[in-house]
Amino acid sequence: MKKIKSFSLENKIITGAQCYVNYVVTGDANSVFSMVITNEDSNFYNFPENTIVSIEEGVNTPVGSFSSTPSKLSQQKIDDTGIYYGRIHIPKVTDDDNYSIVVYAEAYFDTIFDKKLSNGLVYFENIRQIIDTSLTFSLSSTANSGDYNTLPSNVVVSGVSSDVQGFIRNRTFSISWPVTLSDDDLVTHFVIAKQPALSDFYVSTTKDTLNAGSGTSLELKDISGLSFAMKVSGTGIASGATILDIIPGYKDANKSTAAKPVYVIPKSISSTNDYITNSTGGTVILSASSTFVADRTITFKGYGTSGSESLNSTLFQIKNPKLVIDPVVTTTDAAVSNSTTIPLTSTKGIKAAETVLMTGIGVTTASPHVDAVSNGVNVTVSSAQTIETGQTVTFTGSSRSATITADVVIKKYGKDNLTITLELDNILTVA
Repeated sequence: MKKIKSFSLENKIITGAQCYVNYVVTGDANSVFSMVITNEDSNFYNFPENTIVSIEEGVNTPVGSFSSTPSKLSQQKIDDTGIYYGRIHIPKVTDDDNYSIVVYAEAYFDTIFDKKLSNGLVYFENIRQIIDTSLTFSLSSTANSGDYNTLPSNVVVSGVSSDVQGFIRNRTFSISWPVTLSDDDLVTHFVIAKQPALSDFYVSTTKDTLNAGSGTSLELKDISGLSFAMKVSGTGIASGATILDIIPGYKDANKSTAAKPVYVIPKSISSTNDYITNSTGGTVILSASSTFVADRTITFKGYGTSGSESLNSTLFQIKNPKLVIDPVVTTTDAAVSNSTTIPLTSTKGIKAAETVLMTGIGVTTASPHVDAVSNGVNVTVSSAQTIETGQTVTFTGSSRSATITADVVIKKYGKDNLTITLELDNILTVA
């Protein structure tokens, strides 16, 4: 008997773009095999090799494609080299696809599989096709969301999923986000709390609780993607709580002692219902005691790359982050004569602080700072001034508008789409 010894694919996981996947079949000379390929919609690959090419009759080799018409690569003989080369044309797709490959050893031609490959006359292989994933960079304010005008548009970039091997994913692009406060007399200005950093960007996910209870042990139906130090929030969760530990499974009260808790991982049926696997459920240990009820949705935030990498294998860098607030430019609406009180047409954006400085023609003393603000009327500065009416003056250090810029490097796209958010409350103080 002649043997088919191996079947290998150039790639088993590919992008959503149109491509070719090469394959190699090795075996004894004159061994014979056949092959059928179907996609997830049960359509058949047409195998261009089945077409008899005739230049005279205008018959050319077709492009491989899938259709509902059954098709098979039949009775291919391996020559004296012991190697058969082929390739499969994979079309572009707009959602993930899966291709099932069935190779038959033709017993009629005295051919079997080597037992290292298959114990029968059939060998199975698969190709997964995964569309590109996207990263969305956005802005958000948890504490002051109502104080901002509409935030600038998100920045969305796409690339090859981390499940697809062999691709260089580094991609660099720039972000420029202008932000402004809404026209609200109760909110007059913001100041820079700090310059933005990688640790100010977060990803978030939600998980559902399993049981009711209280304490620091929170049982969840799914702990996948969670990581140490994630911030935890939700009804009943203590303010500022974070994850201290993540434990697969749930505490078994009958087996546990005070000194040695025992956690048991439940089993679950796979999504394809063909095997049993460990459940993704488990327990997180919180930094602060909280109260839980069953089936409550809890939010988890992970900052920097540790959160994004744990959640879906995304890796990114933030380079040259910078926050610049715009100066406040206004005019005097009355003459000032050797006085620290400066009447202005508008005081919006001006804060009373030693770091808020006034400059302009006629302003004496190097940049006096603002000691007090009477909203809509005047400011009091640190040294007496003499300034004409209608004179332009500029205040720096506080404002109602700012621009955030950064260069972003995507090192690795995740397994699925992800939103990465810059927390404005970390970098801007609104008052």
